[in-house]
Amino acid sequence: MLIGLVSVSFICVVQAYFLVRLARAVFNFEDKIEVALDKIDESYGVIGEILERPLFYDSPEVREVHNQIGTVNAYLLSVASDLAVVETEHEEEE
Repeated sequence: MLIGLVSVSFICVVQAYFLVRLARAVFNFEDKIEVALDKIDESYGVIGEILERPLFYDSPEVREVHNQIGTVNAYLLSVASDLAVVETEHEEEE
């Protein structure tokens, strides 16, 4: 009886250890996502301001860079909105 109680207690302690370790990993990942979303939001604002400015140089290379910045801007918005949807769904479940 005592051996069974000791082994069950040991198993509970091991499970608690791994549960806390997993929880820390999840919280660290969530913090990193929040920081990344904040940085993406800042970059999106800066890129939006740059795209509003008129081009004074009529080179095809400059126009291509401007188009690529617009493309990256769209991708950043897409990634940020996808991550925000995941975060919103998580909050609704709670």
